[in-house]
This record gives sequence, C-alpha cells and structure tokens, in this order.
Amino acid sequence: MQRLMATLTPNHLISSAILVSVLSLGVFTPSYASDRIRWTPDAERGNVGTTLSGGRRGQTDASCNPSGSSLSLVVPGDRSRLQTTLTNPTLTWHVTTTVPVSMTFHLSDPALATPIYSQTIAIDHTSTVSVTLPQEKRLTPDTKYRWTVLASCPGATQPEISARSFVELVDGESLNVDNLSSLEQASTYANQGIWYDAIAALLMARHQGVTDVETMVQRLLEQSQSQAEVTLSTVVHF
Repeated sequence: MQRLMATLTPNHLISSAILVSVLSLGVFTPSYASDRIRWTPDAERGNVGTTLSGGRRGQTDASCNPSGSSLSLVVPGDRSRLQTTLTNPTLTWHVTTTVPVSMTFHLSDPALATPIYSQTIAIDHTSTVSVTLPQEKRLTPDTKYRWTVLASCPGATQPEISARSFVELVDGESLNVDNLSSLEQASTYANQGIWYDAIAALLMARHQGVTDVETMVQRLLEQSQSQAEVTLSTVVHF
C-alpha cells in the first residue's frame, strides 16, 4: 500500500484515501464489530436460575408436530446471567412457523400466584418477537422474575408448546452507556455479562440500519452454548 500511495498524484491520493475508507467500512466494520461483541459473564454478578422449554413435559426443544412450528427463547445456553439493568427490559424469542400461531407472554413474580403482566400476540410466519415491559410493570431488585411464552400448535395433537426463563434486575450505573451507540452498548453489556440488554441493544442497532446484526446475535448464542438458530429477517416488537 505504501509503494502504491507513493506513485500517485495528490488528487489520486485524495481519491484513494476515500476509496480505502469506503472499503474499510464496507469490508472490515461488520466483522470487526461482530468479533468485538463477546459474551463474558461476570461471576461477581451471580447466576439467575435456569431455563426450561418444551410442552407439558418440559423438553429441551419446543416444537409442534406435525406442523413443525418451534419456539426458542433468545437466552444463554449455559443458563447463566439472565440479567438486565433496565426496570422495563426487552425480552426476546424466536418462532419458526409456516402457519398462523397465537402466543401468550407472561411475566410472573415468584411471590404471587398470578402473572403480573400478560400479553397476547399473533404471527403468521417465522419471526423474532420481542416484548418490552410497560412502564407500570417495573422490575424491582433482588427478585428473580419468571417469563413464559405459550404458543399454539395448529393441527397438532398437543394444544401448545411453551418455554420459560428468568430475569433479574441488577445495578448498571457503573457501565456508563448513555453516550454510546447501540452497537457500543451491546458490546459493553455483553462484555459485562448483561444478556437481555445486549440483545435489546443489538435489535435497536438493526432497527437503525446496522448490518450483520443477525451474525452478532448468533455468535452470542453460540458463545453461551445455546443451540438456538435465530433469523432476523422479520422482527416484531410489542
């Protein structure tokens, strides 16, 4: 590159500099950003519960037969660090289907007999779904909340499949992410082991036009030992 630049005129140098910048953004930025976002659980923050998915028996893979619809929560495969720094976090799951599916989302406080928040959702094709808790349903610290998704199984012998996981509010004031881009926030959260906020920040980055977000989400899942396959061709938010 130095030899090439030395043989160019000043005008060519300017044009070449612009070209190099464009090529750098187009070729290196997505890969670099993807490598930069790594799932690094913080042992000092502790561990939050487990994740169970399936039908009534709680199989690892939640799928309908014979329609083939399936449900996967976007959570760590190692079942660790199910945490958020937000009182109204965004929780995400992926549904693979070729037929209309109705779902019910529940958020539960272990101290209460009934869910503290529920929402009914319908989709008619494969989608990644996310729900942000409304302002009046704020999480409080030191509580391990359970969230559950129930999905219908059209044409199957089983009426529905289900998956559930947990979420806990932790202090995030020391992270100082307010002035960071969505992609930088995702990197910070992932590097600190704050799963839900990292995924939410990546979905926001996708909404803002950042490319390669699907690869970043998939790499976080793989790094956390999850077998889930998530596509972001369609993302619906509630």
